Amino acid sequence: MVVALFGNAYSLNMNPAYTADKFIPTIGMLFGNCVIGISIGMSSVMESLETHRDRIEVMMCYGASRWELIRPVTVSALKAAMLPSITNMSITGLISIPGAMTGWVLSGASVLDAARYQQIIFFMLTASSTIGALLYTIGRTPMVRLSGVEGITNRVSADIVGKLEYMNPGASIKDRVAKYIVKQLDARGVSKDALLVVAGPGNLAISLAMLHRKLLCLIPERTSADRVRLLKCAGAVDIMRTLDGALPGSPEHPSSIGKRVVEQKQGAVYIDEELGDWDLSECYNELAAEIIEQTKGNVDALVLGVDTGNAATHLARALREKIPGVQIVGVEPSNSAICDQNALNPLARRWLCEDIGRVYAPRALAANSIDMWIQVSDNVAYSMARQLIQAGVFAGPSAGASVAAARMYATSEALQCGQRVVVILGDTARNYGETLLSDDWMLAHDLLDARMLGDIQRKQIEQYRAASIEDLQLPAAVTVSENDTMGAAIELMMENDFSQVPITGPNRRLIGYLTLSAAQTLAENGAAKAHDPVKQFMLRFTGRPATDNRADGRYTPVLSLAATPSSSIRKQYWLITPETPLSELARFFETHTVAFVTDASRKFCLGIATKQDLIIFLARRNTRTF
Repeated sequence: MVVALFGNAYSLNMNPAYTADKFIPTIGMLFGNCVIGISIGMSSVMESLETHRDRIEVMMCYGASRWELIRPVTVSALKAAMLPSITNMSITGLISIPGAMTGWVLSGASVLDAARYQQIIFFMLTASSTIGALLYTIGRTPMVRLSGVEGITNRVSADIVGKLEYMNPGASIKDRVAKYIVKQLDARGVSKDALLVVAGPGNLAISLAMLHRKLLCLIPERTSADRVRLLKCAGAVDIMRTLDGALPGSPEHPSSIGKRVVEQKQGAVYIDEELGDWDLSECYNELAAEIIEQTKGNVDALVLGVDTGNAATHLARALREKIPGVQIVGVEPSNSAICDQNALNPLARRWLCEDIGRVYAPRALAANSIDMWIQVSDNVAYSMARQLIQAGVFAGPSAGASVAAARMYATSEALQCGQRVVVILGDTARNYGETLLSDDWMLAHDLLDARMLGDIQRKQIEQYRAASIEDLQLPAAVTVSENDTMGAAIELMMENDFSQVPITGPNRRLIGYLTLSAAQTLAENGAAKAHDPVKQFMLRFTGRPATDNRADGRYTPVLSLAATPSSSIRKQYWLITPETPLSELARFFETHTVAFVTDASRKFCLGIATKQDLIIFLARRNTRTF
């Protein structure tokens, strides 16, 4: 009633706000939506009570009151129901808008007024259905066939499909885990500001940071720097690196470190999936239900990487209940010890692939969960991840290992057409900018297969056949003095169809450059006059800070080459001479648009090269690909 009165008075500008022709349709629509919201909330409460029934009954046997047991479950369920309730109310509201509009018109309102009311309510309902819905975007990830991936189409008859868990908002399967951990933290009454000490390769910490939790992260040494940077940007309080091969019980193990930190930080909570302190059965039951729904129950095998063991244990149980004959294939790196424990020193067990593998069997892994183990080398895992990327599936190395294992399984078991293997692709390639996505890093660690290695060698060496910049036959550079006017520089570039022109200082030494687009923009907006000297607007190859303001308030943009204050635009100088190999020039153009060719002392500008010059050179040599 109050909402209808205020809405009519202030949103719809009705005066008085309680006239029958406006008030009755509005209150009717709001009442109907409220009834729907209440019914959804009650349904969520009943479902939550049914799920936790066994735990409630056991605790009642120990003397707990009904109110003590039901209250946290009910509150948690109502919180979980709020956003879906708003969304459902919004959908119903959209359906009821035409009815309300018709009611207004029949009550005597003009059609234009009724349309205006409709637009305002439509905007309000749309806004209410989108605000705060991040938690409910987790899950329902797509599933795609991997038949287009190199090495699968021509080798495997069975249908291999990938469950794209990296398409969760936090870019990993750990979003699902974080969602249920947050729910349980709320149910336990843990403050949202409490410090969470999180152990793991980093994906779970990223997912919890996405849900606005305060974190101290215990990250293994092998975890990529890209994840660490992301966690820092997300506001992690601190990040501690842990030993890759530490065994449970040792002082170096994450659980030992985490418990010591929690003891020192009042109110802190230690989170480690491996310890079994969190009920993740619902989390993976939800994932199993999605797999069954998307495949219509046609699953012969599930292939997934194993780390903490939770996913393997819960998915195996949930899928076997619905599909009794399904095979669960566990994947780990070649030096991992989950399925092959022996006397090898755990510190000697080294691998690069993140998110999977342990130097011991995790206690969360049920003994009968895995039907077959497949170990995958780093070389195979990273090469397959590259092949996935080339096929449009931007998954990380652990996913590459799982897909390679699925191919091995389908081949070894002689699976036929009509049989289906589902692979969990749990991590994104975007977390590996300095590793998986770096040709130099992949070459240095010998992680490319023969075909990829040949492609990179051809690109970097054979494509240019030891040619240098001298072979481009560039015309002599046309330069402008720093004391020349902006008008003269613009006229010179337009007459010669130049995009940029080198700027020289005393003794004709190269000191910077000016681009045509920047010069024209400065001239059009009045920042630069035709008679102004070029040196006031050029980009300089010097270490002088950009805060060298002129008397009229303008400042000179600077391309800094040395350590300068933070206000400078820093850019490392890359010496390019006529003897520079074209393969090196091609790498330069990966991050730059133009190269100024100078002598070895960087005194004189001899020419200007662009990517177009390389393309023309390759075409002249009849090279097929650029």
